[in-house]
Amino acid sequence: MCKAFSYKKYDFDPSTGVLSLFYTLGHYSFCEKITFPDAPFELNTQQKKALESVFFLTHIAFGISYYKTFCPEKLEILSGTLTKEEALFFEKFYLEGLGEFAVRNGLNLQNKIKFPFKEHFKREVLDFELDEKFLIPIGGGKDSCVTLELLKQTQKKLKAISVGIARPIQECIQKAEIPSLLIQRKIDEKLIELNQNENVYNGHVPITGLLAFLLWASAILYNYKYIAMSTESSANSGNLMQGNLKINHQYSKSYDFELDFYHLCQTITPKFLYFSLLRPYLEIKIASLFATYCEKYFPVFTSCNKAFKLDKSKRLDRWCGCCDKCRFVFLVLAPFMKKEDLISAVGSNPLDDLSQLKGYEELLGLCGHKPFECVGEIDECRAAFHLLLKKEEYQADKIIQALKSKVPIPQKDVFQLSKEHLIPKEIYDEISRLI
Repeated sequence: MCKAFSYKKYDFDPSTGVLSLFYTLGHYSFCEKITFPDAPFELNTQQKKALESVFFLTHIAFGISYYKTFCPEKLEILSGTLTKEEALFFEKFYLEGLGEFAVRNGLNLQNKIKFPFKEHFKREVLDFELDEKFLIPIGGGKDSCVTLELLKQTQKKLKAISVGIARPIQECIQKAEIPSLLIQRKIDEKLIELNQNENVYNGHVPITGLLAFLLWASAILYNYKYIAMSTESSANSGNLMQGNLKINHQYSKSYDFELDFYHLCQTITPKFLYFSLLRPYLEIKIASLFATYCEKYFPVFTSCNKAFKLDKSKRLDRWCGCCDKCRFVFLVLAPFMKKEDLISAVGSNPLDDLSQLKGYEELLGLCGHKPFECVGEIDECRAAFHLLLKKEEYQADKIIQALKSKVPIPQKDVFQLSKEHLIPKEIYDEISRLI
């Protein structure tokens, strides 16, 4: 049993744009590499100081992928010093970000993750200005396409950014017709080998939260004030409880994480803002916006996670058509898109496949619990289902036939906007006029 996990060191080379993150765990040593494009970088004093702090925190965040292999009792930080507030942030990030992982592996990590910190230590605040420009992370799915098209209506300066370039990401960026940046991430091969070992813990990590740190660094490197995410209020809804801890597959897409990350950023770069443009909306509203504004993306967008697997040999070209994500996205888009366009995009019709009945029963809250996936709330699934009952073209589909008398009416207005968001007022007002 490995007793300690060490955050050994990190290094950023501005001449190559490569950030190297080093960790040790027992007799294992790991090095992950992140490459930022457009090197070499000529950095001023303020940028250097800010990046030093941000890259240190990135080092702590990315350690989660290596820590989880054994979940050792002790955390040892050799690469720098955490403030008390930062230590508490990462304790929550690891605990809640590994919530699903813990449940699936039969673990309870509550009160077991403790980060060392230095009492009364404070990090330098770097209050420099950033240009009024927007970086928009592109994931290849419907949500970031909506953010792109809404922000294009505002005439702001925009650039797409992605980590990795799976085919749907590349083609969505091409359809957007705006400049882009590609960050490359190389996980240590030893971690991939370890994850094949049945004696090692493996499972979901809060990937959106990890990417948030790379986006923060990118804003400083490329002089952008805003990171406009595409995470929705549906992500606030959990999957189940482990004791008194809410387990949420989408924790790092939630408003809870967004707010925590905002406060963390404010302690170093108060002029930088990470926010989600889609935070006021549930997935069903975003689906209606996608159908309205994003027709050019219909042939290329992909929401199935199997199209984005790190192992390229296991990566699908598009949709699998039979996972929780495919089922949900088809259901929530079906009320708003032409049936033939949706089937053409996904490649199949999950609603006409009885082998997917149990999966739809879980989405609709008729059995089990909300799937561990990036899917919407039960009420919005029910709302979408009842909208489909009014569409003649879906009446003969097998899932509709099997469940039409069993799905309750939703208990809330799923098109009601949430007031919990960090969208700058000027942008919120402009976007509200479009919707």
